[in-house]
Amino acid sequence: MFASSSIKDQFTQAMEWAASGTKLTYASIGIGLIVGLILFRAFFKSVSALFHAMGFSIGSGGNPAVAAQPGLAVSSRLKLLLILLLPAASGWAAFMLLPKWFPATFQ
Repeated sequence: MFASSSIKDQFTQAMEWAASGTKLTYASIGIGLIVGLILFRAFFKSVSALFHAMGFSIGSGGNPAVAAQPGLAVSSRLKLLLILLLPAASGWAAFMLLPKWFPATFQ
């Protein structure tokens, strides 16, 4: 019973926080999400491929044939790094640059 009340309170607080945003905030978050989805589709194509890349980035899994392939773990790590950093950077850049580019809309 207590958990249900706590979940309702957390949901209410989350909805109040979401309603307090500005157009600039929503546009920046949207641009970051779009960049993230584009990168996800370009790099992984599916959720299982994402988990596969995570496995390669951690290690070869004990398979010596996989461990012998140079750059396999490096490319997986690079993809994971890019998919974490680029959407956040593009959202931040949108937050900073949209008011300069479209002052009538985001002021």
